[in-house]
Amino acid sequence: MDYLRYYFGTILVCIAIWGFAHGGHWVWVGVGLLIPITILDVLAKPDLNMRKINHPFIVNIPLYLHLFFMIGLYASFVHWVNTTVQATGSIPVIDMVGAVLSLGLLGAMPNVPVTHELLHRRDYGRYFATLLGTFFLDPTRDVAHIHNHHVNLATPLDSDTARRGENIYSYMFRASFGSYKDFIHAEREKSKKTNKSIWSPSGRLVRAIVQVFILIGVVTWFGGVYAMVISIFGLMLAKLFAEGFNYFQHNGLVRVEGQPYESRHIWNHLSYIIRPLAYEISNHNDHHLDSYIPFYELKPTPDGPQGPSMFLSFNAALIPPIWFKFLAQPKLKEWDLTRATPEERVLAREANRAAGWPDWLGEPTEETVSA
Repeated sequence: MDYLRYYFGTILVCIAIWGFAHGGHWVWVGVGLLIPITILDVLAKPDLNMRKINHPFIVNIPLYLHLFFMIGLYASFVHWVNTTVQATGSIPVIDMVGAVLSLGLLGAMPNVPVTHELLHRRDYGRYFATLLGTFFLDPTRDVAHIHNHHVNLATPLDSDTARRGENIYSYMFRASFGSYKDFIHAEREKSKKTNKSIWSPSGRLVRAIVQVFILIGVVTWFGGVYAMVISIFGLMLAKLFAEGFNYFQHNGLVRVEGQPYESRHIWNHLSYIIRPLAYEISNHNDHHLDSYIPFYELKPTPDGPQGPSMFLSFNAALIPPIWFKFLAQPKLKEWDLTRATPEERVLAREANRAAGWPDWLGEPTEETVSA
């Protein structure tokens, strides 16, 4: 099972492909998977086990095959569009919505965790990551993630860190544009050193744009206008879903700029469901302390900050008052009182005040005032 569990994501993509192949309301199968996965993740116990992987190539297979399964997903989607239009002349709105949601969800989960693992590889895996990023409109994800997030996490400089009181909807757009902005900034700095324009045909920006247009162009060529419109909305939704799941990784945590980050600045989600499905991205602590450790060697940290079920959190966050009151605030209150340094408590108190949250830290002590 230490090997087979990492094929869980592949199975989900295959189920979605099967749904498009059968057509009709079955196109909802992809997004419908969110319901049983959420239930299983809520019921699952914490998984604190280390993996015993003696043959790494076996668990690496689904990572590199995932690109071809995503191509297969879109091929199955185009086939469904063609057969439906040929049979009825149009596609019911309800099925178009299901197709958009399924493409959106599968473009994010497990596609983003696979992309994340590969972009940290020092070999050709990073190239695979740029291709997989096309399916959630972010082929340049590696630049912002490595050069900004892994440096500035839990500070205002990091667009990937959700602020206290920031709902998931505003965060998804802010993080999306933040990722693009960080990439553009990095490319401009690079262009100053190489004397090449960021619009150079050999540059990352142009290549990323070309990749996205090729995907949409191929879908349109073979599937027509219906396929084009559905795929565009599916890709945009995948980007929002990607940031939606990212919302919980460092949610509300604070750190003094310039100070090194530690285990306390990282939420972990360690259920038996999310760990293999997310290729250990939720086994977060060890990853940030050494981002080149392969996913199957990451060690769970039970004494680090533990977040609630990732999928329960996602569903709760869709209704912000529920998320803030019953999940986010209790966890952050515990973090402030038991893990934050005096300097961080000052930042946390300011963040609570700005969010309009209760002031559970009370009046600052002499120690925090001095700090």
